[in-house]
Amino acid sequence: MLKRYLQVLEATGKSPQTIRTYRQQLHKFFEWLQSNGGDPNEITPIDVVEYRSHLQEKALKPASINTALSSIDAYGKWMVEEGIWEYNPAAKVRRVEQVQEPPKWLKKSEKYRVIRAAMKEKDKRNTAIILTFLMAGLRASELINLKPEDVLIGQRKGSIIVRAGKGNKRRVVPIPNDLRVCLGEYLVEHHATGEWLFDSQRGEKLTYIGVYQLCAAIGKKAGVEGLTPHVLRHTYCHDLVSKGVGLETVAKLAGHAKLETTLIYTQPGEDELQKAVERLSFT
Repeated sequence: MLKRYLQVLEATGKSPQTIRTYRQQLHKFFEWLQSNGGDPNEITPIDVVEYRSHLQEKALKPASINTALSSIDAYGKWMVEEGIWEYNPAAKVRRVEQVQEPPKWLKKSEKYRVIRAAMKEKDKRNTAIILTFLMAGLRASELINLKPEDVLIGQRKGSIIVRAGKGNKRRVVPIPNDLRVCLGEYLVEHHATGEWLFDSQRGEKLTYIGVYQLCAAIGKKAGVEGLTPHVLRHTYCHDLVSKGVGLETVAKLAGHAKLETTLIYTQPGEDELQKAVERLSFT
């Protein structure tokens, strides 16, 4: 049934990243269930509660545990809709409470180190990818699906067309001059006619793994640990908010469905919190 469920998710337009998360989480749950004498075809609320306890014992973060529970909940809901189960065993299982933490974004010094490292890349594709994340705030799934014709560049303005963002929504993202110059040179010198804006080294469509590995490699060169497309996107949103751009504008640029999502960028980051408590020091 899991294979059929994942096929339905794909057919209904769920993003590859969402499908991959559901697949991984459900595989882990079913493996744990079977190792404890359970049956994936007959899941009970007790099974889900015990799995939650199992994940808590492994000291996973609340967000990771809740992702697992949400995946089981979504699967259970679908099984009920298909008439296979009479009830959803995860429907009433409480999530783990968590304090909302601001996402990780780059400090100003880190951001410029990343830009300098990207600009030194011999392969200008790598430079263009990093700057597109950092100056257009795209998601990884949005970037790898870009085509050359999705980049519009004029003398005084330019934009990137995201044809199928999260929730299959289309949006147009204006881009600043530095990114217009970078993408313009890249298109002219390296990749003006291919199917995808950013190809792999073998001329094929980029993969999630390839994009994440690229970010990690640039981060290592810049002395920034854990650099990912998410961190670059968060930096884009945080920089806009910190420069006084309205939340509604930031939400539209980033493709947020809810304004509450954008509000997280108004929270103080680790540096701000550290500076605050340092005021208590008497030495």
